[in-house]
Amino acid sequence: MKKFFSRSFPIIYIVLLFLLIPQFDNAFTYTLSYLRVEMGKLALNTGLQSKEAGIFLGIYKPEVPYSLYRLDSLEQSLNKKFNILSFYQTWGERDEDAFPIDMMRETDRHGAIAMITWEPWLSEFKKNKKTGVGNTKTDLRTIARGEYDNYVREWAREAVVYGKPFFLRFAHEMNNIQYPWSDAAGNLPKDFVDAWRHVHKIFREEGAKNVIFVWSPKGTMPDEFYPGGEYVDWIGTGVFNYGSYSEGVWHSFEFIYEPIYRSALRYEKPIMIAEIGCSPLGGNQTQWYADAFRILPKSYSETKAIVFFNNPADFTLAGSAIDWTIDNNSDIIKLLREQIQFGLFHQ
Repeated sequence: MKKFFSRSFPIIYIVLLFLLIPQFDNAFTYTLSYLRVEMGKLALNTGLQSKEAGIFLGIYKPEVPYSLYRLDSLEQSLNKKFNILSFYQTWGERDEDAFPIDMMRETDRHGAIAMITWEPWLSEFKKNKKTGVGNTKTDLRTIARGEYDNYVREWAREAVVYGKPFFLRFAHEMNNIQYPWSDAAGNLPKDFVDAWRHVHKIFREEGAKNVIFVWSPKGTMPDEFYPGGEYVDWIGTGVFNYGSYSEGVWHSFEFIYEPIYRSALRYEKPIMIAEIGCSPLGGNQTQWYADAFRILPKSYSETKAIVFFNNPADFTLAGSAIDWTIDNNSDIIKLLREQIQFGLFHQ
């Protein structure tokens, strides 16, 4: 019997090792993840001073931050780096739905703060995909009751690992009928509030104090969708002049922004124009921006950030590809450069 165990020991050892490999691998992965998060907490940078001089200047460009070549060229022409780099990301189980740690680090190396518009397209999860059925509805109640907690928690932990401040614009324009998380898709305002608070709670539980939550409706602020002051850090909005693309009406910046801004003031939070654009058709685009920059510090002093929606082909309106870019408009570049020199924007 002793000889049997003596001879069999290497075989038994190998068998046991193979049986334990999955458990060992899981334990190792969990331990490594835990250590990364704990190290992130120790190195965490928190907060963003909204009272610093000047407005934070940001931009969304479809290729950023995958490529910074064209951004570098634009910044050189302005003699200034953008303070905020904006990009959009869906929920899901694909690689591109995971926390974009490499993109975030590239943004940080560029000297900017990231703003992620985090879109809960729940149709990207395997359990919601049905053969031959287009499932585009986002049931916010499933988020609120924890069905996606593993995904949200992984994002929160990676946010801690990243450690630097960044804006998180979760489920933006919840009152816009174009989005499946809107009330038009069957979600009640209470469902949105519950989902927001649940996501916020997970991020705080994981210690992600560096995440700056931006509540960003469309148009004047719908109070029934507001999660509450303790769950929101900034108020966001969009300001778009569609010009000839929409009923042929040219609206001034003041006409669009005035009611939005006044309704946002009651929340006593820093305000961000998270998307701004002016159509090149129907009026003087450069003058529209000049009027905006002139009136902002006088009438809208609580506006602490502006992000250009620099999209060359936006299909917001059916059948129309709108070019919101400013890159090739030398008059707008000159105008921006002057405003930077005058100190309108944060350095």
